[in-house]
Amino acid sequence: MRQFFSLVARLKGIFAERFDKSPLSDRARLRRFLRTRAAYIAQESLYGYLKTRMGTQFPQYFEDPEFSRGIRIAALKLFASCLADLTVFTVANITRDTGAEREEAAALARECYQQALQEGLADAGEGAPSAETTARFEGRIAHLNWQHASEGENAFAGSAEDIIRYAPVIDEFKQLDRAIVMNSIRFRWRDVREQFRRRVAAADILADWRGGA
Repeated sequence: MRQFFSLVARLKGIFAERFDKSPLSDRARLRRFLRTRAAYIAQESLYGYLKTRMGTQFPQYFEDPEFSRGIRIAALKLFASCLADLTVFTVANITRDTGAEREEAAALARECYQQALQEGLADAGEGAPSAETTARFEGRIAHLNWQHASEGENAFAGSAEDIIRYAPVIDEFKQLDRAIVMNSIRFRWRDVREQFRRRVAAADILADWRGGA
């Protein structure tokens, strides 16, 4: 039960970040936005789904070491997936609004993703990201259509698929719940996109990156 309440406390801390309205004017602020929002979406979506499936017994599952470990692994994988989606979306919008070059977009996305991922894993008490996770993101941005990724939900297909892929429930439930769960995480992303649009100072972020690079 202690693990469950530790999770609740962590979620409250992540949730509080949603009320930050300061401008996103440099890479550090952008990375914090990426890390905290990706963690929030991943944990709220995954634990919300599991809680719905398990009902009032949900906290008790954290007492089972094997199942608790499975939930943790799923949450970390989904965090990486959410972070990838959000990084692509934010950098695509910065690129569109500033006219940055394609090579700059890829380099900025790579830096933001790798550093935010490392920071997020450190917050969770984990080590360095796996080579597979890094390679997956590299493959994604290698031939990305940045204009397409900046529009609507186009950048967020990865996390919608991965919550079904990684959730520690039986395949029968995954098939039954697929549409509802995917629509649920898509809905959660709407608020994050609006927060970003209200707060982003695209030219300032690009200038900060160019200065650092």
